[in-house]
Amino acid sequence: MSLAEPRWDRDLEYGKQGELRFGKLLQWIAGGNGRVENKRKRRLDLWLYVEAECDKGRSGLFTPSGISRTQADVWTFECGETGITFVIPTPLLRKAFDHPTSRPARETDGSCPTRGRLVNVAAILAVAKEP
Repeated sequence: MSLAEPRWDRDLEYGKQGELRFGKLLQWIAGGNGRVENKRKRRLDLWLYVEAECDKGRSGLFTPSGISRTQADVWTFECGETGITFVIPTPLLRKAFDHPTSRPARETDGSCPTRGRLVNVAAILAVAKEP
């Protein structure tokens, strides 16, 4: 078993690059330069509900919505009151939506039932690593 050798000089630079990247993302959003689709999760788990169709007015007719029609550059999923938010580029979320581990789901509360898929955070990471 080998022990980890901390390389604070290399790790510090890597961390600073991440801070700069995140800072640019926040400025981009705050400046109104990017389109963001924001969702808020009540259930604290690793599944993200991604809507694909809605039935406006409960007519029985589902039409494309959500991920099927979005023009957002990124989607955010805020996890309740935890202060944790996932920020996912839309093309990556679309790939994860089609991943074999995602599963069909529905939301039937309210005046606009929706259909979509539950996408696991691990699937998002898996498709992010694909070439």
